Amino acid sequence: MEETQFYNLLEDLTGKSNESGRGAAGIGLETTIYLARKGCTVYVASRNKEKSLKGIAEAERRLDGHGGPIKFHLLDLASIDSARRSAEEFRRTEPRRIDLIIANAAVSLLPLKELSQDGYERVFATNHLGHFVFVTSLLDIVEDTATSHGEARIVVTSSAGYKGATKLDYKALTTPVPTDGSHWWHIFSSFRRYLTSKLANIYFTNELDRRLQARGITNVYCNSCHPGSAGGTGLGTGAIPGAVGRWVEVSAKAIITRVANTNADSAKTQVYLAASKEIREKNIHGQYWVPKWSWTIRFLRCEQEELTTLAKDQEEQRKLWELSERAVKDALAGTTKSDRVY
Repeated sequence: MEETQFYNLLEDLTGKSNESGRGAAGIGLETTIYLARKGCTVYVASRNKEKSLKGIAEAERRLDGHGGPIKFHLLDLASIDSARRSAEEFRRTEPRRIDLIIANAAVSLLPLKELSQDGYERVFATNHLGHFVFVTSLLDIVEDTATSHGEARIVVTSSAGYKGATKLDYKALTTPVPTDGSHWWHIFSSFRRYLTSKLANIYFTNELDRRLQARGITNVYCNSCHPGSAGGTGLGTGAIPGAVGRWVEVSAKAIITRVANTNADSAKTQVYLAASKEIREKNIHGQYWVPKWSWTIRFLRCEQEELTTLAKDQEEQRKLWELSERAVKDALAGTTKSDRVY
């Protein structure tokens, strides 16, 4: 699909506001450019201000004055408190309007020798709990936006790799392994933990959508997607220490660059879910979408894909939501803001 054709599938986003995780590099940068070019105000949410500002400058250079404003917003998903404080800062300093949230940020291949500040495996803590806190802490603004402006959307970037995950083992997610990461073969267990976090992304998306609809909120469209096999995301960089780690990274990059999709093509599915009128017109809720590729690995279209039986398990979705609520309450005990997460 040509770029002009894809842009024509997107609605005019002038006046709308978007929060995008890690929106200044890789897939996130391309997402920022797509949305801004359609007139959206894009908040690039990231923990690294210096790199984000460089990415914003690159986006502005490519837009060449034709697009909505792009702003930096500090967001560290690694702990519950930092994600909550980021949401509170947004509430304090920015207009009370969020039309789109794209939960795109992720980490991978971190060793389990230490847990997050909140006592969870760090990939799960960042990829799921951080997004859970940030999104639910801003959910009332999203709901108000949908009421005032007709609709709002939440897109969570998962991965086709979720199919390789097994049932979430919450004991394992809270138990450190002091020797993990000391040998190259530990990368396999690290990768399985990444797949677990991608399954959690789908659970969160679908449970959130179901809870909103149960409250009669049908114009906030929550969906998840697989972006594709992008070569420029930086996932896993620095995960394995020493010379072996560098060898793994170089080898993986050499392979990926030969078979990967472009970052722009990998961004298209999440952008489509965020900005295509089809989502509203066909009332698309709680679905998982994937890109379809040509034989030359170029984007053709995106479409719904049926989830696995494990991913569709509503009891597992509910269980993860309730665990996440407890984790938030434990982490924010004594604060006055935790009741915003429901």
